[in-house]
Amino acid sequence: MLKPVSEKLHLPAVDHEILKLWEERKVFERSISEREGKQDFVFFDGPPGTNGLPHIGHMMQSALKDLWPRYKTMQGYRVLRKAGWDTHGLPIELTADKELGFTSKLDVQKYGEQEYVDYCRTTVFRFKREWEVAIRRIGRFLDLENAYATYEPYYIQSDWWTLKQAWNLELDGEARDRALRLGQSPRYLYKDYRVMAYSPRTGTTLSNFEVAQGYQEVTDLTLFVKFKVVGEENLYLTAWTTTPWTLLSNLAVACGPNIEYSIIERAENDKRLIVATARLEALKPILGDYRVVGTRTGKDLEGMRYEPLFDWLNLPGTRACSVVCDDYVTTEDGTGLVHLANYGEDDFRILRKMEIPVVLTVDANGLVGEHAKPFAGREFREEGLDVDILKYLQAKGLLLGKEKYTHTYPFDYRTKTPLMYFPRPAWFIRATALRDMMLEANQHIGWKPEHVRDGRFGNWLENVQDWNVTRERYWGSPLPVWMTEDGSEAICVESLEELHKLAHESGMDLARDWDPHKPAIDKVILRAKDGREMRRENFVLDSWFNAGLMPWGQFGYPAEPGSEDLFMSQYPADFISEGQDQTRGWFYTLLACSCLIAKAKMVEAKKAGDQKAVGFWSNPVNWSSYKNVICTELVLDSKGQKMSKSLGNVVDPMLLFEKFGADPVRWIFFATNPWLAKRFGEEEIREAVRSVILPLWNCYSFFVTYAVIDEWKPGQAPSERTELDQWILSEYNRLISEVTSNLDQYDVGKASQAILSFLDELTNWYIRRSRRRFWKSESDADKHAAYATLYEVLEGLVRLLAPFLPFITEHIYQNLVRGLDVNAPESVHLSSYPVADERVRNRNLEVQMARVQEAVSLARALREERKLKVRQPLQRMTWVVPEAGAETELAPYVWLVADEINVKEIEIRSNDAGLVTLSAKANFKVLGKKVGARMKEIASLIEQLSKEHIVALDGGNNISVGGVELTPEDVLIRREELEGYAVQSDGHMTIALDTHMTPELVAEGLAREVVHSIQSARKDAGFEITDRISIELATESQELTEALKQFEDYICRETLCLELVLTHGTGDQKAGDYDFGLIVSRRSEESNILTQA
Repeated sequence: MLKPVSEKLHLPAVDHEILKLWEERKVFERSISEREGKQDFVFFDGPPGTNGLPHIGHMMQSALKDLWPRYKTMQGYRVLRKAGWDTHGLPIELTADKELGFTSKLDVQKYGEQEYVDYCRTTVFRFKREWEVAIRRIGRFLDLENAYATYEPYYIQSDWWTLKQAWNLELDGEARDRALRLGQSPRYLYKDYRVMAYSPRTGTTLSNFEVAQGYQEVTDLTLFVKFKVVGEENLYLTAWTTTPWTLLSNLAVACGPNIEYSIIERAENDKRLIVATARLEALKPILGDYRVVGTRTGKDLEGMRYEPLFDWLNLPGTRACSVVCDDYVTTEDGTGLVHLANYGEDDFRILRKMEIPVVLTVDANGLVGEHAKPFAGREFREEGLDVDILKYLQAKGLLLGKEKYTHTYPFDYRTKTPLMYFPRPAWFIRATALRDMMLEANQHIGWKPEHVRDGRFGNWLENVQDWNVTRERYWGSPLPVWMTEDGSEAICVESLEELHKLAHESGMDLARDWDPHKPAIDKVILRAKDGREMRRENFVLDSWFNAGLMPWGQFGYPAEPGSEDLFMSQYPADFISEGQDQTRGWFYTLLACSCLIAKAKMVEAKKAGDQKAVGFWSNPVNWSSYKNVICTELVLDSKGQKMSKSLGNVVDPMLLFEKFGADPVRWIFFATNPWLAKRFGEEEIREAVRSVILPLWNCYSFFVTYAVIDEWKPGQAPSERTELDQWILSEYNRLISEVTSNLDQYDVGKASQAILSFLDELTNWYIRRSRRRFWKSESDADKHAAYATLYEVLEGLVRLLAPFLPFITEHIYQNLVRGLDVNAPESVHLSSYPVADERVRNRNLEVQMARVQEAVSLARALREERKLKVRQPLQRMTWVVPEAGAETELAPYVWLVADEINVKEIEIRSNDAGLVTLSAKANFKVLGKKVGARMKEIASLIEQLSKEHIVALDGGNNISVGGVELTPEDVLIRREELEGYAVQSDGHMTIALDTHMTPELVAEGLAREVVHSIQSARKDAGFEITDRISIELATESQELTEALKQFEDYICRETLCLELVLTHGTGDQKAGDYDFGLIVSRRSEESNILTQA
C-alpha cells in the first residue's frame, strides 16, 4: 500500500538510499543479465586517465554517457557499458616527473628506466577509487568490475595486431613509387626521419592533431638579417625570421626560381641589398630611402654563396651557405628570400636534397650547444636570447631591421611549454592513404551538432597528415618492430605468442607472465634469417593510438579466446560522447584505426573468398567504429567564465552531490544541448530543483496524499473521462513521442524542454484544475477517473524520466508503483520505457486547450498590468479569435476560462468592434517607394480615413485613396481601448476585460481575499487538509462584515469551516482596503490549536 509522503525532500539522502537499493538488488547487473539474447545497443566509453581527480566536466560526460544506455536498456536492448582506463603515456609520466622532481629525460636515465617505469605504474590508478565513487555517485551505471586498462598485456597485444595490419598493407601504383623515391617503405606502417613538432620538455614528438590543440598567440621579436655575398663587394642577401634562434643553424638561403629580385642601394650607405621586387613597398619602413640599381631572377641567384652568420656554420666542401631555388618560396611576407635551418619541414627537405650535413645548434633538450660559445647552454625561447642574437648580428653589420610580430605558436598542450620543429626518426601510419575512406565514413556518422561533420572534423580529414604513432618515451605500449642495424630486414610482431616463439628461436625463453613493457622488452633480441641481430625500435606508442583501437582492444582481440564474437557483437558503437576537442583526438583516432582495420579486413576477406565479411567491411557504414557522436562544450562557471584553479572558480562535484543531490546536477547537463557551453553553479542547480524536481515531487505528493486518505487503489479503467482527463492523457502520449523521437536523434535539449513544458501543464493546469475532484468527500465516478488518470500519467512519467533523473524517479517508483503492486519490476530501471499510444491522442483537443491556455495567460497578464487582482471577480470578458469556426470550437471551454480568470460571463467573437477605436497613419517606409513625391498628400488622406476603410484594411483588404491603391502593408493601424475596458492582444487573439465594478463584485472579491488568508493560516498552523475548523474574524468595517455575511456559505465550503463567528475588532490581515483579525481553530481536538493570523 502507499506510504504517506514526507513533507521535506532531502535529495542527497534519497541518493544514498537508492544507491544502497541498487547495490542490494543488483539492479545494474540485472539490467544486462535480464536482457541476455536481446539486441545490443553498443556504447563505447572513452578511457579517462585516473592519475588525476574527476572534475565537473567529467561529470557532464558521465551524465550523458548514462542517459542513453539507461534509455535503451528500458527499451529492451542489452547494453554492456564496459568501463575503460587510459593508463599509458605522457600524462602518467608527467605525474611521475613532478613527484620525482625530474625536468628532462636525463633525469630518467640517472634514476633508471626500470625504476621509472615501476614508479609510473604506481601512479596509474592513484585516483581510481575517487573516479569509481564519483561515477556511482552521479548515478551512472557502468561495468567497473570488468573495466579494460590500456596497460594490460591483452590490450598491448591488440595494439600490436593493429600495427601488424598496417605493416601488411602496402601502397601501389604511383603512390608506391613516390614513397620509394622518398626513401620510405611502401607499407602503411613505415619509418621516416623528418622534421616534426617536438617537445624539449618531454623529449618526444607529437602528432599533428596533438599540435593542433596547443597553439597560443605570442608576440615575438623578429629580425631582418643581411647575408654578405662572397665575391661581391657590399652586396647582401636579405631574409626575415620570426624565430631568431634558428639563425644559429642557418645553412642556406632559398629563393623562388621565377621571382624577380631587385638590387637596391640605400641612401644611408653604399651597401646593396637583394630583395624581392614585390616586397619593396611593404618593406619601406625597414629599408628607408633607396634606389633600384638592377634586377635578377631567382634562377640567376641560385648557387650564389655568402659568408656564414656564425663561425660554426662554416662547412667547407659542402653547399652550405649558398642560395638554392625552391617553389615553396613566395612574396607574401618577409623579403622574398627565406633563411634555411633544419628546424622546418621545407627547410629540412631542401637541405637534405642539397646534401648539406645536418647542423643542430639547438639540441633535443632545447638548449644551445657548447660549440656556439656566445649563447651556449641557453634555452631556445629563453627571454633575452633573441635580443642577444640581434646585438651580435648588429655588431657584425648584419642586422637590417627588427619588429614585433604577433602570431600563433605551438605549445605542448599537456605541459604548456613551447614546442620546436626538430628532425627526428619516428614511425607513421599512412593516414593519407586512408583519407578517402575516412571522408566517406564521416558522411555516415550522426554528428551532434551536425556542422561538425563537414566543418571542424571534415576539414581536418581533408587535410589529414600521416600519423606519427610513436613516442620517444618510456611508459607506453612498446612498438613491436625489430630491425637489423642497417635496416635491411625488419619484422613486426603481432602477439605475445608470436614474440615468445621468435624469442625462443633466437635462444631466449620468456616467462609466460612476462611483462612486455620497457625496459624488459628492449632486452629481447631476435635473429634475422641470416642470423644477424634484430633489436627493437626504441619507441613506445602514442596513447591516442591505444585509445583509438579500444573497440577491439577492450576485448584483447584477436589474441584472447572468445574475443572474435565479442568484438563483432559490439561493433560499431551506436553512440559515443566526448568534448569537441576530441575531433583532434579520440574521435579522429577511432576513425583512423577503424578505417585501417576495415581496409585490412577487406583485403583478407577477398583473399579468403569470405563474401559475408567482404559485404560487411566494404560497407562505408562499418568503416567508422561509431555511428553517432555528441560533441560537448565547456562547463563554465555561473558568470560564464572558464573554470580554472587560478580563478578559484573550480567546483568539487562530490560536494555538490552531498549538498543538492545528483539529479539536479544531471539535469543541468540535459536542459540545454551539450554542444553549447553552459553555465554551472549553485544557483543553476537550485533552478533545476525548482523547474523539474519539485514539480515532479509535488505532483507525486499531491496524488499520494489524497490516495492515502481515500485508500485508493488502481482498478478498472474509468468508463468515462472528462475532457481535462482526455487532454492530459493526450499531452502525456505526445510527450512520450517527442522525448523518444528526440532521444533517438540524440537531441537531449529538445527532449528536456518537452519534459519541462509537460510538467508545467501537469502541475499548473491539470492538477490545479482538478483539485476539487480530489478534495470532494463523495467517491463518485468522476473522482475515480481523476485518480486513475493522474496515476496513469505519474506512473508513466516516472519511467519516462528515469534515464534523466535516476534517483528521485526510483524513490517515487518504489512507493507509487511497488507500493501498489509487489509484482512490478524491482526497480524503475528494470521496467520498460513508455510507448506512445496514438489511439489516445486527440490533436484537436490539444489545439483547443492550447488556445484556452493562451487566453488565460493573456488575461492574467492583462490583470497584472492593470493591477486587477485575480481574486477580484469581473463581470465580463470578450475573447476575440479571428479564425473561422472558433466560436463553436471554443464554446465548451468558456466555463474553464471564466473560472481561471474569475469573470462571470465570456463572449467569443471574431473581431474587436466596440472594444477599441481604430485610427490609421501611413507606413512611410513602405508607402514612400510607391507614391514618391505625393507622400505628404497621401499620408494626410490616410489619417482622415473612415472607420469602414480602416476596418477593411484591418481585415486584409485593399482600398483606393487619392487614386492610389493601398494595401494593409502601406498603413499602420492603431488601436485604443474604450473607457471601461482593459484590452490586450498577442497578435493572434485579443482579450478585453470589462473593468466596471458593482457592489456584488466588490463583496465577492473581499470574500475571496479572506478565504486566501484563512487558507494561509491553516497551512501555517500545520493543519491536515482534512481538518475541519472554526473561524473567529474581527473587523471594524461594515462593508467587509456585510460581504462576509453575503458569502458565508462560500467561505465555509472553501475552508472546511464548521463555524464562522464575526466580531468587532481589527488585526494585521487585509482584504481590499479593510483590516481584520483572524483566529482559526481545529474543531477535531479537545483543546483547540489556535493560529493568530
